Amino acid sequence: MNDQDALQLQIDLLLEQAIVRQLNAIVRRASEAVLLLAGNRDMEVSQLRNLLSVAVESRSVEVVINFIRYQIARNSRAWGLERDSFGHRVIEDLRKPLQGWMDAVIKEVAKRHPEQAEGIRDRASVRLMQLYLGYLNRAFYAARRVDTPDFAMLKELINASNA
Repeated sequence: MNDQDALQLQIDLLLEQAIVRQLNAIVRRASEAVLLLAGNRDMEVSQLRNLLSVAVESRSVEVVINFIRYQIARNSRAWGLERDSFGHRVIEDLRKPLQGWMDAVIKEVAKRHPEQAEGIRDRASVRLMQLYLGYLNRAFYAARRVDTPDFAMLKELINASNA
């Protein structure tokens, strides 16, 4: 292993550790978004699984946002047309909170390797997006399969984590 490989491994580890520190916020935000689907029988588990697949395959936040916009237009009863609906909330989360999580990750890596921080921005963004959508998918699946129609258990979990 040469010095460049060792540096890359160190940066990869720092990046992953910094991302892990954002997980609580990511899971909470994804769960809060899922609450917008309480009582919505038009959203199917497969639709969120497809969204996650687009994120994994494309590795692009903009492609995912475009896919969500398409889904909103195609199936507005599931995704919602209003600004405070599920689809728009997910788009907002992929813009604002994701940016905040990414800034925190970049800042943490920059403390040790400032010259490498900007080079990992795209990787960090994609990984954070995939994690957010993965937890969104899991929260919805669990809420739809084992929770009450108004997602009371999910609400309780979010409230407990905020306390």
